[in-house]
Amino acid sequence: MQVFRDPLLRSILIVAPLVQFVVFPFTADYEIKQLHIGFIDRDCSSISREIMANFTYSPHFISYGVIGSKKEAEDLMLHDDIDFLIEFPARMEERIVNGEEPAIAITANAINSVKAGIGTGYVQNVIAAFMENMGEGDWQYSGNTAQLLTANIYWFNEHMNYKNLIVPGILVILVTLIGAYVTALNIVREKEIGTIEQINVTPIKRWQFIVGKMIPFWVLGMVEFIIGIGLMNMVFGISVQGSMAVLLGVTAIYLLAMLGLGFFISSMAENQLQAMFIVFFLFIVFVLLSGLFTPIEGMPRWATYINYFNPMSFFMDVIKSIILKGGTLHDVSKQTIALSVMAVLIDTAAIAAYSRRTK
Repeated sequence: MQVFRDPLLRSILIVAPLVQFVVFPFTADYEIKQLHIGFIDRDCSSISREIMANFTYSPHFISYGVIGSKKEAEDLMLHDDIDFLIEFPARMEERIVNGEEPAIAITANAINSVKAGIGTGYVQNVIAAFMENMGEGDWQYSGNTAQLLTANIYWFNEHMNYKNLIVPGILVILVTLIGAYVTALNIVREKEIGTIEQINVTPIKRWQFIVGKMIPFWVLGMVEFIIGIGLMNMVFGISVQGSMAVLLGVTAIYLLAMLGLGFFISSMAENQLQAMFIVFFLFIVFVLLSGLFTPIEGMPRWATYINYFNPMSFFMDVIKSIILKGGTLHDVSKQTIALSVMAVLIDTAAIAAYSRRTK
């Protein structure tokens, strides 16, 4: 009753999760829809013209056409008129026919490194597809060059759909938001209006007060998580491949850790503004190191050490394993133990901090 009487908490619990879960997966897109590309053609052959035509046919590229000089290309890239520059070397067709492998230079605007990396892969795919088709068509290699054909197989995400990673990750973010952020604001608000002092003079024990406060938020968090699982299946077609019971069990443990963190922060903060800044700081650190946007394996060693104290990184591993891989309790046992230890330590610290502040 107290939660739903507060318009701010009501909005955070209902409106914010709904907007994030429905809107964010369609905007946080790892795919690049359009890339502007220009060409410097020093070969002026039929092959170079066909390659340029293939880029025109691709839905990912908008062709600027042939550019007269490298200086002009630099100016165009400086003003963001082109994202990529393809340079065909002189005598390219002649060298290909003779069995040689001339290098085609690909220059990318790397101000946005993600866009440059993904776009370079698109460029290479278009050129590789053309070269493969050329070997099977009218153009034939005169040299005895062997071709090795490869087939890419993607386990657990067959079509490399970015939503399969983003949507479960948003579930983790929502559970964290409800657990830490909402709880911290709720307790600090009671400090500001003075009602918590009335409770402190009652016979109720400190741990009983915290447990009584945690239960409603724990229930709300679990309900929203279950609703999120249902929306994930209905809206995005992502179903849980593993055990739902294990998933809910680990989520319950993670929520206890986040609720304890929220109470600990609220015990330290004097007002809602302080609590918001502390939660926001920790939330950003947790998300950036969780592996949602960048792989943990690619982080420096010091960042991996910090992740040992990041409950979100352990829960993110559990979500990916159970939802996408069909993992069992055995597969996520280490993460479950780590989250359980964190939950006990954080909740104990929250009770101790609250007891010390209210003596």
